[in-house]
Amino acid sequence: MASNYREGVPVWVYVIFRKNPSSGHDKMSINISQDGPVFWNRHVIYVFCCSCHFEKHEPELLELLGRFQTRVERVCLVDKPVDYSFLPDSFFGFLASSLPNLQFVYLRELNLEHMNRATVEQLSRHRNLKKLIVHGCQSFEVLQDFHNLPQLLVVKGDIIGLKAMIGDIDPMAFETQRRSEGSVSTSSASVSDSEISVPDDAVGSPIMIDAVPNY
Repeated sequence: MASNYREGVPVWVYVIFRKNPSSGHDKMSINISQDGPVFWNRHVIYVFCCSCHFEKHEPELLELLGRFQTRVERVCLVDKPVDYSFLPDSFFGFLASSLPNLQFVYLRELNLEHMNRATVEQLSRHRNLKKLIVHGCQSFEVLQDFHNLPQLLVVKGDIIGLKAMIGDIDPMAFETQRRSEGSVSTSSASVSDSEISVPDDAVGSPIMIDAVPNY
């Protein structure tokens, strides 16, 4: 797959967890977008998978990330509403140890119970990670207990400017569009023209933001 795409272009990955008991929900769907001006300087990978089958999806997802290993700069994992703790610590360990140019991680409405302190320490030592945003998640105390994680930003509610930072990620909208559109790859997904943007000076002390007015 990777050989069909431009070498050296940064890769952003959106992983969207579905809650759909329909036929085929146990399959992981992938679309790699590179068409249009917003994608001239990057590839955006949309991955749709089911939380109840993540044990099956994890090896496939890690293989995909591994193909673009040195090019992955952004990883966004989105669920809604918060589900049980299906994400294993090994997945976060992979982000910390196997993606050397990772700059930005966004986690929304996920149960992070299985993430352990050793993995958080790995993340804190990542040389390029600028921001780790935990948005509406549960059981993320291990991230707050480790006070040497300056990249951490905990969000409760909505924050002004979040769309500008990570794009307007709406799992239901993505899924609706995914079902109605064709795809040149093995599956289909929507293509958002929103961009993830993190200032170069985004690294600072750990921050918690309570609910504030919507955009």
